[in-house]
Amino acid sequence: MEMQKRKGSYLTTMLIIIVLGLIVGGCGSGGSTTKSASANDTKSSSATKYPEKNIELVVGYKPGGGFNEWAQAIAPFIEKHLPNKVNVTVRNMPGAGGVIATNHIQKAKPDGYTIGLYDVNGLAPTQLARPDSFDLRKVTWLGTVAVDNNVGSVQATGDNTAENIMKQEKPKYIVSTRGLASNDSIVGAITLTKMGVNWEPLNHEATSEAVLSVIRGDADILFGSYESQQKYIDSGDLKPAIWFGTERNPKFPDVPIPSELGMPEFNEIFDTYKMIGAPPNMPEDVSSILEEAIKKSVEDPEFQEVLKKMKRTSSYLDAKATDARVEKLLKDYSNYTDTVKELFDKGE
Repeated sequence: MEMQKRKGSYLTTMLIIIVLGLIVGGCGSGGSTTKSASANDTKSSSATKYPEKNIELVVGYKPGGGFNEWAQAIAPFIEKHLPNKVNVTVRNMPGAGGVIATNHIQKAKPDGYTIGLYDVNGLAPTQLARPDSFDLRKVTWLGTVAVDNNVGSVQATGDNTAENIMKQEKPKYIVSTRGLASNDSIVGAITLTKMGVNWEPLNHEATSEAVLSVIRGDADILFGSYESQQKYIDSGDLKPAIWFGTERNPKFPDVPIPSELGMPEFNEIFDTYKMIGAPPNMPEDVSSILEEAIKKSVEDPEFQEVLKKMKRTSSYLDAKATDARVEKLLKDYSNYTDTVKELFDKGE
């Protein structure tokens, strides 16, 4: 009898242990499921909540130039195509050909509330000449919105042409520049060095100031994107002296391209890209929202109407293609690092 009691007590104890084990195991499993669901909810919540406040679109130049005009034009359309209603405000941060703005963006928190419109054709050679400044390879690229030909322009009523500049008909040619690290200045430095021309920069902070310097006759030539000079060319204040492209522009049939001046490698390398990027290490769910908003902005018929009135054209590349183009520009400009260093020395 005593043996049966012990056996019954043992079985009861074992049953209780098994039941408790199942309860604890069930709670643990339920807790794990709850945590997993919670993590997914948080991730989903992060994507659906963005953006929760205004976004700053930084431009490395003063108001009045081509990059500022593009930023002002596209900002309201990025607003329009974001999932939440916030403002996208343009912040001008001029200085050092866009380097100050680039450093600001690079150091900003990668939360999606600071983005920038980059003058990559000036910044790429600057990075190669001064590698301790910033790193375009670390930028979270969101897309390219425009590609434009470069042009070297002179006073419309003057005698300067690409051919007589090459002949060094003056002891020294003055080049109107817009920040020594800008695309405009670097294109001029590389081109004139290749021509073997003796020259020096006359530096300004804004495109409008650099243009007026040529119109007044203070400087001989100005390099830059065609769109940034178009209104001055159309008004008859400037005239193209060299067109950077694979063929002559039909609007300027007498203006030579680099290959006709013995520089075929310059036909395409100096195309001006307007790229939008953000600080390094931005979360993918945030960058994808911004990339989609930028893509939809460029495709928006209303935005295309705005560009038409501005006499501008868009050319879209997604984030992946933009990143690849930046890498190619760094490779192409690596051949001219010494020339860029000499340009910077002229300004010191």
